[in-house]
Amino acid sequence: METINNAVRLLAKRPSILILTIVTSTVLCVVEYLMMTLLYSISMFKTGSPFDAYVNIIQFIVDTVLVPQTAVKIILALVVLVVAAALIFGFLLSGYFYILTNAVQGKAKKPGSEFLAGVRRYFIRMVSINLWTLCSVVIFVIYAVVATIPAAIFIDNAISGDVNIVGGLLLFIITLAVLFFSFAFFRQYISFWYPSAFIHPRNHFKAAKKIADNYFWSLLSRLIVFDVILVVFDAVYVIANFSMANAQVISGVTSSVLLVVNIVFKTIFIAVLVCFVFSAFNKMNQKDQLDKEAR
Repeated sequence: METINNAVRLLAKRPSILILTIVTSTVLCVVEYLMMTLLYSISMFKTGSPFDAYVNIIQFIVDTVLVPQTAVKIILALVVLVVAAALIFGFLLSGYFYILTNAVQGKAKKPGSEFLAGVRRYFIRMVSINLWTLCSVVIFVIYAVVATIPAAIFIDNAISGDVNIVGGLLLFIITLAVLFFSFAFFRQYISFWYPSAFIHPRNHFKAAKKIADNYFWSLLSRLIVFDVILVVFDAVYVIANFSMANAQVISGVTSSVLLVVNIVFKTIFIAVLVCFVFSAFNKMNQKDQLDKEAR
């Protein structure tokens, strides 16, 4: 409840934060809807278990990438997308996070546009961090996909009765645990890097990593709450869309209503999460500074 109250307080100070969050969540939800539609189309033609389908999709992607001409096109397209995203989000986040940082630190709003002031001061820095972040995300996704292939094959064989299902489940659980903690560290380092960049003129990643390491377990316990809420909502949202599609009762109006509900939820969720990250970093950074001065 304290996290929600803090977010409301910050949004009341700077309402423009909510406007930018609405734009972000709308884009995110539209992309999510298109991906979900694609996934539903693929599911109509799948055969075998979900794990078998997963392995076949990965095999298809690998076979496609191994073709030199196709690989070059994919790499070039990926580079263009990463650079374009880094520039676009560099512009948006430099202003958005500057406004949020000022609200978290209790600074009074100055005459003129805070957003443009943030863009002028932090655009280059945000583009640089975005490039590192996006490249890291691509590498992490590849790592996660490769790490899950053995478990997917083993589980598929266990379902078909070729191997002991207990062994398959054990491998699956171990893989999930490794990926969970890998993601936990990755997320906390990246998410704290952004508020750190607005507070520390130099070595902002080092400062973010130090805070994330020192408060890892307390942060993880709070972020897991966000994870659970998001997973539960998305599961209900996907099941509702798939169920209506299978029952052939979904229409343009129904799809639009579900999309609007998703946008509203994601707007609230992202706003509260981002406010929590910036507030938590500011509080922990101040505590570390006081401890350092006391030594």
